[in-house]
Amino acid sequence: FNIWLTYSLLSDERHRFHYNLSDVSKLSRNGMVEGFKLDSSAKPDPVCEPCFGGKMHANPFPVGGMIYTKFLELVHMDVHDTGVVSPSGYRYWIPFI
Repeated sequence: FNIWLTYSLLSDERHRFHYNLSDVSKLSRNGMVEGFKLDSSAKPDPVCEPCFGGKMHANPFPVGGMIYTKFLELVHMDVHDTGVVSPSGYRYWIPFI
């Protein structure tokens, strides 16, 4: 049997990774895998979204000038999915700190 890969298959949106294109080309060019051939008619997208996302970083929070002294003057909260529906029909829980 033969395996045909195109650039679109190598960068499928379902994948959270990508193949090193030079290594895949080397496999095809040198016949290192039997029945493997790379269709190079389409050029790869120069922007790899998983790589781009992996290189992103968050800026640090700015140092605040406020000092909270009263009860409940500052409240932190977050929303979490339980993954299952409760008997009451709810799916989320919220912690308040």
